[in-house]
Amino acid sequence: MNSRKLVLDAAKKLYAEKLVAGTSGNISIRNVDGGDDSYLITASGLSYDIMTEEDIVEIDEEGNSKVEGQKPSSEWKMHIEVYKKYPEVNAIVHTHSSIATGFAVNHQDIPLILIEMKPFLGGDVKVAPFRPAGSEELAQVILPYLEDRTACLLANHGVISVGKTMEDAFVAAEYVEDAAKIYYYAKTSGVPVILD
Repeated sequence: MNSRKLVLDAAKKLYAEKLVAGTSGNISIRNVDGGDDSYLITASGLSYDIMTEEDIVEIDEEGNSKVEGQKPSSEWKMHIEVYKKYPEVNAIVHTHSSIATGFAVNHQDIPLILIEMKPFLGGDVKVAPFRPAGSEELAQVILPYLEDRTACLLANHGVISVGKTMEDAFVAAEYVEDAAKIYYYAKTSGVPVILD
């Protein structure tokens, strides 16, 4: 499967699973079809339900589009900085999933409450400090939170998950929302027990 289709299929799934609303969130991948220092990312402000392969924007490390007139997601800096810092990361999924983003708004980590969190997320899910969306500051502040994890919360913003493959990054995004939902239910029904 080509890289554009991988991004498009993940974007459609992101929308179908309600991990985003409207045009929020974004997805990218290292462009193995296009050589080094090339990335494919969802377009800025485009609805997922009408997105096509042609709407996936190819950019370089400076965020420059390879096709005139195409505008990459406003979060392209965040994606590029993660790729530069972590060569093993080949795909990134940024969601605004409701429950996990609720914890991000509260600046509250999701502790290790499920056995699945260790293999799929690396452990607990921490909140990176708030920085303006699309900023270089946001791109830099999240990096330490992904050093030994596949996801982190973005304060007052959403979730970023990463992986060696698009499937890995997407599964991590799903597990963050699942863990957030279960933690929320556990907190409202009793006192959650945190795993060692």
